[in-house]
Amino acid sequence: MIRRNLTLFKIDNFLSGFWPLSAVAIIYFETITRSYAEAMLVFSIVNLAQSLCEIPTGIVSDKIGRRYSMAATGLLLLGGYLLWAVAGDVGSVPLLYAGAALVGCGQAFVSGTDDAFAYETVKELGQTCDFDRVFSQNKSYGELGLAVSAALATAVFYFSSINTLAWVSVVPPLLRAFVAFLYVEPKCVERTKDNAWRHFVKSLRLLLRRPKLIKFALVKSLNYGFNAANWRFAGAYYETLIAPWLINAVRIVQEFMGFVGYRLVRLVKRRESKKMLFVSLLANALIKMAGVVINTAATPFIMVSSTLCHGVSSTVENTLLQRQFTDRQRATMGSVVSLFAGFLSVFIFMATGAIADYASARTAIFLLIFMRIAVAFGYKRILGK
Repeated sequence: MIRRNLTLFKIDNFLSGFWPLSAVAIIYFETITRSYAEAMLVFSIVNLAQSLCEIPTGIVSDKIGRRYSMAATGLLLLGGYLLWAVAGDVGSVPLLYAGAALVGCGQAFVSGTDDAFAYETVKELGQTCDFDRVFSQNKSYGELGLAVSAALATAVFYFSSINTLAWVSVVPPLLRAFVAFLYVEPKCVERTKDNAWRHFVKSLRLLLRRPKLIKFALVKSLNYGFNAANWRFAGAYYETLIAPWLINAVRIVQEFMGFVGYRLVRLVKRRESKKMLFVSLLANALIKMAGVVINTAATPFIMVSSTLCHGVSSTVENTLLQRQFTDRQRATMGSVVSLFAGFLSVFIFMATGAIADYASARTAIFLLIFMRIAVAFGYKRILGK
C-alpha cells in the first residue's frame, strides 16, 4: 500500500505549486502596504514564523508521523490564504501579517517532513538509490502546478482583478489537507520515544559533530535566502518592463522550464553530482545576470529560462543533504537546517525591499543574482575538499 505514496507525493506537490497569486503576490501586497519594504515584510514574517516553528514541527513530525504533519500544513495554509484574501478586500495590513504567520507555521510543518517522508517511503520499497529520481519527479509536479496556476491567473487577472486571484488561491490548501489523510506511514522507521527536548538536543549534537554538514547547511541557507528573495521580488522588477497581467505569462514559461529541468535530472545524475551542483547554480545565475544587464521587455523571459538549471541543482543539493542525516532524526535535522535558512532569509528579504525603495527594483535583483554566484563558488569550495 505504501507505493501509493509515490502518486500522492506528485499530487501534493502539484497542489503546493498551484497558488494563482504567486507571480504577482509582491504586487498584491504592495497595493495594500504602499511600500516594497513592507510588502517584503509579509514574506519576512512568513519565514520568521516558519523558522520559529521549524524545530517544534520537526520534532512533532518525528514523533507522530508524517501524515498528520502534512495535514496540518494544508489547514494552516488555508487559514493564512483566507486572511490574505480578506486583507485585499478591506485593505488591512495587520491581516496580511497575521496570514503570513499562519502560512509560515504551515510551511514549517512540511519543511523537512516532505523530503524525509519521500526518503522513508523509497527506503521501505528498497529503492533508496532512486531517491534523486523520486525527488526530481515530485518537484517537477510542483513546477507543473505553478505553470497551470499561472495560466489560470493570467486569464483571471486580465478579465477580473488581483483580489479574485487571492480568493481562488484558497482552494488548493484545502485539497492538500484531504490528500494528506490518504498517505500511508512507513513502517521501516521507528518513531522516537524521547521527549521533545532530548530529541532536539540529540539531533543538534549529531549535526554539530559534522563540520562539513554545518558548512553545507550554511551555504544551502544562503542559497535558499537569495533564491527565495529573487523569486518573491521578481514580479516587482518585471512590472517595470512589461504589463502586470503579462507577468503570469512569464511565470508559465518559468514553471514549464522548471518542469523540464527536473525531468532532465535522470539524464545528468550519472555525472559527478558535486560538479553538477556548481555548474547548474553558476549557469542559473549568469543567465539571469544577462537578462538584467539587457533590461528590456525580453528580460523577464531571458531570466526565467535559467529555471531549466534549477531542477538539477535543487535535486543534487537535497540528495547530498539527505545522505548526511540519520533516520530517527531526519525531519528534525532537516528542520534545524531550515531554521538557519529561515532566519537568514528574513534579513535578505528586508534588505531587498529597502534597496528597491531607496534605489530601484533592478538594483535589488542585480545584487541578489550576484550573491548567488558567490554561493555557487561557496559550494565548490566546500564539496571540493
